[in-house]
Amino acid sequence: MLDWMTMDSGLRGWNHLAGSANPLYTAISSNKFYWTKGVNGFPWDIQLYDSHYIYLWITEFAWSDPHTYKKFSYNTNMPLAPRCARGGYPGSTITVPDTTYDIYTSCQHHTTHNLKKAVNQVYGPYSMSFGGNLPNNLPTLVVSYRYSCDNAYSNCSNKEEFYFTQKYGLAQWVYYVLVNGKYQQQQKSVFNTLKSGTATPNFACF
Repeated sequence: MLDWMTMDSGLRGWNHLAGSANPLYTAISSNKFYWTKGVNGFPWDIQLYDSHYIYLWITEFAWSDPHTYKKFSYNTNMPLAPRCARGGYPGSTITVPDTTYDIYTSCQHHTTHNLKKAVNQVYGPYSMSFGGNLPNNLPTLVVSYRYSCDNAYSNCSNKEEFYFTQKYGLAQWVYYVLVNGKYQQQQKSVFNTLKSGTATPNFACF
């Protein structure tokens, strides 16, 4: 899954993705990877990984202030997908009992919150085209991240979908909310144009 979620090493050293929203620069270190959303090195999504799982970890809070962020409290309490996942419709499924996270309004000050229960699933592979200058009919895995679920892991109020292509990484992200039993799309970002240029992640707090 690390291969699906990140741009290939032969591309990311001097390229990034652009599209309908922010740019997306990929960087990988020994136990984490960055999706940097600005040329100045922030904001960012920072995910952890080990031999078992890939974990949602840190995302921005105030878009223009790298001293603010949201972080899952216990670092690895939000496994998004197995490191080696099973495809299917759905394939691999993870139920998450503890979604505690912290909002940092500065490097030193935070408040603690909770997303109730969560369910993360891997779907695919599908053959999908995203436009831009990416090839058509790319093999694509969709990771569904549902949260604010009840104790039975049902009636999840929020859903995010990550569309991963093996060579280019994240090509699309879609956010939904549950309204009268059906998910309604609220936001969509497409990353479908390969462009030259890199950015070094700037995480100010540690």
